[in-house]
Formats: sequence, structure tokens, C-alpha cells
Amino acid sequence: MTLDVLTEKAIASASKALIPVRIWVQAMVTYSEVLKIVNPNRIIVAEMTAKLEVVMKNLNEKRAIVKEINDKLAKLSAEQDALEKK
Repeated sequence: MTLDVLTEKAIASASKALIPVRIWVQAMVTYSEVLKIVNPNRIIVAEMTAKLEVVMKNLNEKRAIVKEINDKLAKLSAEQDALEKK
């Protein structure tokens, strides 16, 4: 919807008090058009955020496992060095 018919000049000729109303209506129309673009993207972002949370949870679990393995490896390496020195 455009407000080409409701030009500022046409509104001013009817009533100068209606000019702010026209500006407000045009802002609401623009806001509505923007929301038609933004809202679907918000839904996509919410879905991707949920997927990211699942992936990050799995990643953190794997990192914990790797840390345990690295700790065990470091302990075994230290034991090996101690045994080699004996």
C-alpha cells in the first residue's frame, strides 16, 4: 500500500493538522512492510539458534572427553619419563 494519493500537499489543503497523522500512517505502513521481511527471518534465527545449542552441547561433551584423554596421556607420559629415569 502506498500513500501516493495522500500527498502532503493534498493533506495540507484539507487540513494542516492532518499532516502529522499522514506521517504517522506512512510510518506504520513502512513498519508493516519491514515486519513482513523481518519476522520470517526471526523464525529462521530461532530455529538455527536451537540447532546451534544442540551442536554446542555435543561439542562441549566431546571437548570434555578429549580433555580427559589428554590428561591421562600427560599422566602416562610423566610416568614413562619417571620409569625411564630409573
